[in-house]
Amino acid sequence: MLTQILITQGILLVCVLLGWYAGRSIHKFADKRFGEEDLAGRELGRLTDTLAFVGGAVGILLGLLLSFAVADFDDTKTSIQTMGRSSVTIFSAAESLEAEQRQEVRRDVICTLRSAVADDWSAIGNNERGGSAITTEWVLKLNADVSTVSLNTIQQQLNFPGLLQGTTDLTTAREELVMGNSALIPFVVWLVIYFSSFIMSALLAMHLADRKIMARISAGMAWGILAVILFALTVLDAPLAPVMGTPSLEPAPIVETLDVLQESFPDKALWVECPVLTNN
Repeated sequence: MLTQILITQGILLVCVLLGWYAGRSIHKFADKRFGEEDLAGRELGRLTDTLAFVGGAVGILLGLLLSFAVADFDDTKTSIQTMGRSSVTIFSAAESLEAEQRQEVRRDVICTLRSAVADDWSAIGNNERGGSAITTEWVLKLNADVSTVSLNTIQQQLNFPGLLQGTTDLTTAREELVMGNSALIPFVVWLVIYFSSFIMSALLAMHLADRKIMARISAGMAWGILAVILFALTVLDAPLAPVMGTPSLEPAPIVETLDVLQESFPDKALWVECPVLTNN
């Protein structure tokens, strides 16, 4: 992620500088080609209108992209919260199971959450697609154990749909979560952003060519706001991709869920260290 941020910011800076150079060059050419009276009044007004139109169009584009990126960020955060919520559902629905099966299912949930916090986040930080294989094995074991539970009593039969739904929600949320480090903004959209930055910089240079100090201040401010927006887009587009070696989102809801479950179900046998699965 850090490399991608540096690349996008570097390309943006190059586009702004090239646009600035192009705008200054066009203005110098216009000074030689047209008389002063042609540039001072009506033509300058048209340039102002063009700058306002382009600036508004770029602002709308970046605003839409930010809204989509924030929605993707919220979806990833929702997946983390769903993992915690569905785990509580499984614990509650498993209450009517036979003691041995109840213990096994709840242990699967605990070890899945523990592995998600420790192994999945580490795998995501190392840019491993699909998350950790250890967590995947625990999720598969949970699904297998739930599918083979005994349904001998009416209470077990009534609670099984909730148990199955909770397991499905946990599995789906985890699958969506580990894909949260994949950038979704298409390459062509980045091209549009860079081209728009080039045009904006060129228009600013042309519009403020006779006011050098104001031109430099305006160019710096325009580049600054574009750089901040691009940084936000890059981070929000892949919320779990590591920026400085760690993902942007932390698994706080999952950790809190484990704490709540341990307080509600303090059986020491549930909370012993998770074993290494033989399939690993």
